[in-house]
Amino acid sequence: MKPTSFNELNTEMQRLRDAGHESDALDLLTRSEPLFPGQAALTRMLRVELLARMNRASEAVDLLRDGLDRGYRYRGRWLRHERIALLTSQPDFSALVERSEAQYERAQADARPDLSIFMPQHGAGVELPMLLALHGNNRTMQDTAPSWQSVVRDGWVLAVPQSSEIATTPGFFVWNDRDRAARDLETHLATLRARLSLDATRSVLGGFSMGARLAVELGLRGHFLTKRILAVGTWLPDFEMLRVGLDRSSVQMSRVYVVVGRHDASGYEGSMRLVDQVRMLGGSADIEIHDGGHEEPGDMSAALRRALEFLGDSAR
Repeated sequence: MKPTSFNELNTEMQRLRDAGHESDALDLLTRSEPLFPGQAALTRMLRVELLARMNRASEAVDLLRDGLDRGYRYRGRWLRHERIALLTSQPDFSALVERSEAQYERAQADARPDLSIFMPQHGAGVELPMLLALHGNNRTMQDTAPSWQSVVRDGWVLAVPQSSEIATTPGFFVWNDRDRAARDLETHLATLRARLSLDATRSVLGGFSMGARLAVELGLRGHFLTKRILAVGTWLPDFEMLRVGLDRSSVQMSRVYVVVGRHDASGYEGSMRLVDQVRMLGGSADIEIHDGGHEEPGDMSAALRRALEFLGDSAR
């Protein structure tokens, strides 16, 4: 098979591995590493873990070393996980762990939040609604913006921030550190307020995958201009962890629009429960289900138009 997403790759790898077809799983990972540039370092680590599982420690260490030569970087604690404990017997493994952690720390120290802003053609001198769209993990603002830019034609400001938290693959970013993400959002909002005249009553916080989860978490807790949230393909396999942070005081007066694929193993069930929870706690929520998996819908511009009609209608 040729996987169409990293999630699909990981699922198929696990199926093959758990069925005892470890060599086939390894071949699949090896063929697929170039297919998903944002997750190349993660795919490499899956290969290392699988080789360790197959008692091929020397090959695993060589593969890890080659990854570090390519610029991949892993936290030291990731390389001390029990899944690859076999590798500690290799003579140069400790040095590779130190090297990897140093590469990560240097790159993280240099990382800064970034922001792209797209303005509608006729927006001077009036207050404008804004959609702030958070990229998914292992992505960038550059590869995220095109999916959301149709809103600019409809008179919205589109702001696409980039996290300051680095991914394992150079050039890509993640939103795993919630405190850092909240600080990044505050920085971006300060920039936007200083540069633009915004209609705060209609502005929306949105995102894809982990960016969507972050939009829900931070948006409902008052870290944005309004509690209007657009969550696309929310990464939500652990809804109970999210639910603990939701109460009536945070959810009341909120509007949440969810877009999810029917075959999204990491988001479909959690998205359905999120909508039910928001409604139960006094918020307004709607959900749009497409036939795909963990991905944006095929007609993203139409989905955005429906979402913003729901979220931006002050009469609701």
